[in-house]
Amino acid sequence: MTNTLVAGFSSEFWERAQEGVLVRPVCQSCQKSFFSPQVLCPRCQSDAWEYKESSGTGAVYSFTVIHRPPDIHFPSPLVVADIQLDEGWRMFSWIVGISDSKIELNDRVKVAFINFSGRKLPVFELAKEAI
Repeated sequence: MTNTLVAGFSSEFWERAQEGVLVRPVCQSCQKSFFSPQVLCPRCQSDAWEYKESSGTGAVYSFTVIHRPPDIHFPSPLVVADIQLDEGWRMFSWIVGISDSKIELNDRVKVAFINFSGRKLPVFELAKEAI
């Protein structure tokens, strides 16, 4: 797979992120949401999928805390998490706006967008009911 093809799969994801909207691929055949975008649906192998808007809410499935991030542009500590979104898909991201000692598995989170290296990134923060 060429880099151009990979960029083509994710370009709509990044365009919508710049607008502050979280989207995910949804298979038109089996209706399964998945991430990251790929040639075929991982459930039914259909090539008919499209991006649909996500609620941006979910729960912390797993996380790790990095106390020495790769460079000074990253927050410290950096909380990297596997987020289980309410539509049945998961994505890796950061959890921001909390200390690492305040996060637990299954905490409810919601998407937020931050500017990082000239691009808006979808990150997550604790949902108000979890604080």
